[in-house]
Amino acid sequence: MKTVNFFKTLFFATAIVGALSLSSCNDDDDPKTDEPGVENPDDEDGDEDQLVIDIDGNTLISENTTWKANSIVNWAGHIVINPGVTLTIEEGVTVLADKSVGPELYIEGSLIAIGTADKPIKFTVPEADRTENNILKLAAWGGFICSSTAENFVMDHCVMEFCNATLTDEYPSIQRGEVKLDEGDPSYGFYSENPNTKVIVHNSVIAYTIDDAFRPEGGQLSFYNNVFAFIGSTGGEALNIKKGTTGDIAYNLFYNCATNGPKWSSKNAGEVQTNMNVYNNTILNGGYRRSSLGRGGSINIEESARGTIKNNLIVNCRYGFRVVDESVDMANTAYGYQYYFGNDAIMVSEFVPSNGLLTEAAATSITDNNDPMFANYDVNSFKVTWDTVDDEGTSVNVPVSTTETLKFEQWTNFDFHLKSGSPALSVGQDGISATYNHNVAGKTFSVPASKNYIGAFGTN
Repeated sequence: MKTVNFFKTLFFATAIVGALSLSSCNDDDDPKTDEPGVENPDDEDGDEDQLVIDIDGNTLISENTTWKANSIVNWAGHIVINPGVTLTIEEGVTVLADKSVGPELYIEGSLIAIGTADKPIKFTVPEADRTENNILKLAAWGGFICSSTAENFVMDHCVMEFCNATLTDEYPSIQRGEVKLDEGDPSYGFYSENPNTKVIVHNSVIAYTIDDAFRPEGGQLSFYNNVFAFIGSTGGEALNIKKGTTGDIAYNLFYNCATNGPKWSSKNAGEVQTNMNVYNNTILNGGYRRSSLGRGGSINIEESARGTIKNNLIVNCRYGFRVVDESVDMANTAYGYQYYFGNDAIMVSEFVPSNGLLTEAAATSITDNNDPMFANYDVNSFKVTWDTVDDEGTSVNVPVSTTETLKFEQWTNFDFHLKSGSPALSVGQDGISATYNHNVAGKTFSVPASKNYIGAFGTN
């Protein structure tokens, strides 16, 4: 097996590191630069403020660095952010991953990526690779991998897609041996392992991953107002949360995930028990691409974990909210006020999962199977074909196929607000407070308390 020492293969080009924080010139200055790896082309609109940053090899960021607004970053090498160092990414930056490299961003310090609604930051692939045929097939870059020294990870108004590249011995996460990843496995879109790392993902879109999008094994989480769509090809969760992790998952849309939206466990935890607030989320069509039987399809809580699970709208999912077994810390777990809809009898039969601990839904949950009345989405448009008997004649409920189609930004064709008169209005529990209001990079990232409607959006 070829072994490459990451530290020896790093190039410490000050021209590149300097370029990462270089601002373009205005009309009164020379609009070009001779710095290697940086160009200042006019864009199609005649805007001379766009930089092109080429990362052609392994790069160590050893001082605070900024990728300036509207830059194009051609990402063809692994990046390591040193302890105590911050990489700041400004609005409108587009980071294009080279699929032949599958680059990783290894964070020992902080990554602060704050875009805007009009100018989101994009972690994606070149247009030639961004095809619908590549949805759930292309894994073009490794992921954001936070070591035990990572302080802050912020994605606000960002787009993250086509991650989970296969790890090799050239990846810093493998060579440094600190994080729990194995050569030959798909990387996680995100990984962390320090219970004190602040992990903030707000107002963002995470899509088209072939495996787990986020896999925190430690951290103070704040996930608010995001879209998780088409997560996992034949397995994988939107949020696969492990030991030492606490925080909030609220007002998110989970759309057509292979297995669960949020799943959390506290197995082998140290001093910090995993404890998640999961409220006012909308989860649609989950659990049908999972190749293994008996796994979740909406929300899972697992070994030794605790949490609050309320006000979640679960529509056409393979399973409802699932407590895996008696190892869950039920004495410190509060659940209820889920709203369920399924457009066939098998979905309805699994509102209370047959493979979980619970035998009935909470008295406050709504299982009447009434259409929740989305503003613009037909809950009967997603259909599942089931195999109900296996080869030995045993009764089973195995999804064989669905009417799912893989289209870019498909969820934007719909409106998941609730119509006036929806039975999911005014039946939730309000006043559930978020665990964290993080202050990072001069900005406060807060999560609203729960509302008295169920789901992420309420009425228009």
